[in-house]
Amino acid sequence: MPLLDLALPDELASFELPPPVLALAAELHAAGHEAFLVGGCVRDALRGQSVRDFDLATSATAEQVLALFVRAIATGIRHGTVTIPTEAGMVDVTTYRAGTSLAADLAHRDFTINAIALDPRTGAVIDPANGRDDLAAGRLRAVGGAADRLAEDPLRALRAARLVATLGLTPDAELEAALPGARDALGTLARERVRAELEVLLCGTWAAEGLSLLLRTGLVQRLAPGVRPDVPHVVAALPADLAIRLAALLRGTRAQAILAGLRFPRRTARRVALLLRHHPVEGGTDTSSDTSVRRLLQRAGEANVSALITLRRAELAASGSGGDAQARARIDALEAGLARVRAAGALALHRLDLAMDGAGVMQALGCRPGRVVGEALRFLTERVLEDPACNTPERLRALLAGWTPPAEPR
Repeated sequence: MPLLDLALPDELASFELPPPVLALAAELHAAGHEAFLVGGCVRDALRGQSVRDFDLATSATAEQVLALFVRAIATGIRHGTVTIPTEAGMVDVTTYRAGTSLAADLAHRDFTINAIALDPRTGAVIDPANGRDDLAAGRLRAVGGAADRLAEDPLRALRAARLVATLGLTPDAELEAALPGARDALGTLARERVRAELEVLLCGTWAAEGLSLLLRTGLVQRLAPGVRPDVPHVVAALPADLAIRLAALLRGTRAQAILAGLRFPRRTARRVALLLRHHPVEGGTDTSSDTSVRRLLQRAGEANVSALITLRRAELAASGSGGDAQARARIDALEAGLARVRAAGALALHRLDLAMDGAGVMQALGCRPGRVVGEALRFLTERVLEDPACNTPERLRALLAGWTPPAEPR
């Protein structure tokens, strides 16, 4: 895990607040309310990262903020959060979380690295939990008692793993020991909140470390029963593609039920299901037959076949001792087969790739639009998969001349 070199006296010297954010804070102060930048925006500024999302903690109530800013939106009024559109983007303004002071608010935040505030008027950093020291040391530590903070919001357990995965932090012993206690409570959370944390975690630079933490603490088994212990090693060897990494995570599980339960978008769920349906990719394909290789490309899609090969190689590498030699040889043979069919020229894998469309079929058969046209296009696609040289208008018309449409179902 990396250590950060934070020059504490002037660590924010190069950090410039956007004027619209400064103006918003100044307006709150002019109305008699405190306003401090808090959370991730301060943390990222201390890390020297660009800041896009700004959060203000204020002594004003949500109702007072709504009255003060006519464009304000009550996005989380139950939690005291109001969102204000500015030229620098949306700014979340939230009433102090506990009590009536900034100190009480910071004392109930999740982790010390998120419990740092910045006074926009003076540039002063308020850091009662020594979050800057933890950030510099690459350490993730709860504010106060770890069990207490997780009990306030069990999603913080997943957020801990997400921060490990995205910032390369190491949880301290107290925090890691408290994480298993949040396992059962994860079932009470809104699925969308869980999914959002998992998505960011899986695509993080240190995703393997975040997943290892979830495995060690038993949290991942609550989210996806049946996850394999090799998942961190497999994911570490994969590109930061959400669907591919989800497929790696969900191998051997009831993937479709898990994806549906976590409310993943249908497009993502469909791609993950397709990848898992064809995994392991070297099985079920005669790599010595170009027709068989083309059929695999037709069923899975060229990009997905490449992703499946990457997934399978990562899986074999994670198995130790160089993986299964026979499986590796089959993958090598499959890649050779793919190179052969690609070298042969353009592939007609679907109807839209044919050198004849529905109008051409109707002209060749002398028929009207209907079932027969679809059947004919399917027939031609199959023939072209077997012999790509057939994909010319003349050859396709010749094939139709000897074709008999299947009988109508009764």
